[in-house]
Amino acid sequence: MSRLANKVILITGSTGMVGRNSALALAKEGATVVLLAREKKQKIVEDLYDQIVAAGGPEPAILYMDFAKCSNDDYYALYETLAAEFGKLDGIVHTAANLGNLTPLAHTNPEKWLLSINTTLNTPFYLTQAMLPLLNKAERASVIFFDHAEVADGSQAYWGSYAVAKAGLNTLMKLFAGEFESQEKIQFNSIDPVCLNSAMRYSVSPSGNRDAKKVADVITHIIDLNDDTRPFTTGQTFTL
Repeated sequence: MSRLANKVILITGSTGMVGRNSALALAKEGATVVLLAREKKQKIVEDLYDQIVAAGGPEPAILYMDFAKCSNDDYYALYETLAAEFGKLDGIVHTAANLGNLTPLAHTNPEKWLLSINTTLNTPFYLTQAMLPLLNKAERASVIFFDHAEVADGSQAYWGSYAVAKAGLNTLMKLFAGEFESQEKIQFNSIDPVCLNSAMRYSVSPSGNRDAKKVADVITHIIDLNDDTRPFTTGQTFTL
């Protein structure tokens, strides 16, 4: 039997490099993936759906949300949809992020600041909080965040809202882990792909080494953290 058979795993940012490859790999291991994306990415996410089905994976679900416009009610509406369709949720992979402005704080655009904080920090909180009842119905669930310690410690000037959001996200992961650790029911962990070969990284440093870290390393950890045969692990950051 496949390692992740009968699991239902929600992926945010499913049209990005990490989200897309996570969906393909998790489906290959038998998981039903819920692809969360913006409607403007409809063609990309539908192509991903077709790839998963063509490869013999369980039929995915596609749901559209724009985190820039979501209210708390929208996250609970998503909960109702998933509860009716699946009755449980075995995992969340939070890959969605917004870089915001790489500019001095004195010149930061407030709207772009809020968008970056909302997508990178607030959405993982609201979404995870709304999904807790479904996560608790799984035999064991796994929530995965993405860290960026290189900028989250505040040592890199000009990273603005993104750095603040990532610092907050790391704390959020640890708070969730601490509050749920005794139950050994839901794992909360982070992955820090230091030099991930991603479009976001390339947009910041197009002259940098885009082969510094392969996405396969990240995907291996995502699969392992969703594998119930492995020891219960929570509150950890895996730096790759």
